[in-house]
Amino acid sequence: MAAAIPEGAVSAADVGAGDGQLARHLAESGLRVVATERLAKPFARLQSALAGLDCRQGEGLEALRPGEVEGVIMAGMGGLRIVRILEGSPEVARRLRWLVLQPQQHGDRLLDWLGPAGYAVSSRTEAAQAGRSYTVLVVRPYERS
Repeated sequence: MAAAIPEGAVSAADVGAGDGQLARHLAESGLRVVATERLAKPFARLQSALAGLDCRQGEGLEALRPGEVEGVIMAGMGGLRIVRILEGSPEVARRLRWLVLQPQQHGDRLLDWLGPAGYAVSSRTEAAQAGRSYTVLVVRPYERS
């Protein structure tokens, strides 16, 4: 996931950060990172794992302010959930410069939604972890006039 982040990126949000490994790696690489979790218990574990980093509890992009980060990473969730997250916070979503998305299922439905919603896939790669293969998408909003 970290390798998919566009070169020169300065800030990112790891939405649904889980155990915080990716957020920690990104922070150690020099990015300003906001790590989010929606439920209280996973959020408490995240805060404990990432002491000193910016951790926030909230649903999807709701924990972020518009323009606060230039990109987001959403991994380990379904494509339909990713769609709901982006639709649920349009003010934040439309200010993002890039998104790294790794849908666990319903990737085809996510891809069908992206174009009409104003996003273009700039790269699509396959990654493997623990014997499973995953699609990693780098997505950018279309230029708005």
